[in-house]
Amino acid sequence: MARRDISLFLIITFVWSWGFWAIPYLAHRGVELPTFLSGLVGQGGPAAWGPLIGALIVAFVRGGPGGVLSLMKRGFAFRFAARWYLIAFLTSPLLIGLSYLVGMLEGDGMSVSEAMQNPAIIPIAFVVILLTGGPLQEEFGWRGTLLDPLQARFGALWASLMVGAIWGAWHIPLFLFPNDAGPYYGRPFWGLMVTTMLISVLFTWIWNNTGRSLLAVMIFHTMFNLTHWALPVLGSDLAALVLFGLQILAVGAVIMRFGARNLSRHL
Repeated sequence: MARRDISLFLIITFVWSWGFWAIPYLAHRGVELPTFLSGLVGQGGPAAWGPLIGALIVAFVRGGPGGVLSLMKRGFAFRFAARWYLIAFLTSPLLIGLSYLVGMLEGDGMSVSEAMQNPAIIPIAFVVILLTGGPLQEEFGWRGTLLDPLQARFGALWASLMVGAIWGAWHIPLFLFPNDAGPYYGRPFWGLMVTTMLISVLFTWIWNNTGRSLLAVMIFHTMFNLTHWALPVLGSDLAALVLFGLQILAVGAVIMRFGARNLSRHL
């Protein structure tokens, strides 16, 4: 991918998302908005779809309808080793679950989520989060479009950190107005930025070891968001710090075992 394609993707993604997120921000600041914008005052709506819109446009510019079809097919690439399904599904519950347990044992005021009170809704929540809670809207962009050209130039580790920083910065508007987009936005912004940079390494690890399957990283993304919802670990300062530590250990273990250049033994 040429540099201009990367630039085109980033411009479309940020202009689209920040433009729509500007609406609830202005409403929060007391700006009188036209009536036709009233339905877009909430944090949801079109804003979160910016990375997917950017990815589809870049794919079309590069390869026409065939380029778009090729990108979309990656979302259904399910033929990879079973262990990577386990990694995609279980890594976040393990890291977040251990952090939550520490908070519980220390009596640090951990709250009980709706999911913990009614576990039957978790499969439904998985589908809802997959389709509307970030993975579908974002992964065709961050991993499907942006990651590989950066890997080719800077290597897997540095590319992961760069994508993570861009991904974190993309969320900045959500810290500027009250919203219920997730548990992260009542916390300082640096926490989200560090988190996106750390887990971006794990995303690349999964991506590079599953034949660049968007399905694999969407599962991982879904489980990350789902587990944060089910186990509100960020409600405790102690548990949140433990989670940071566990994420650092996980990233360090992956780098040591698979190498910083590729985060894979097969590339």
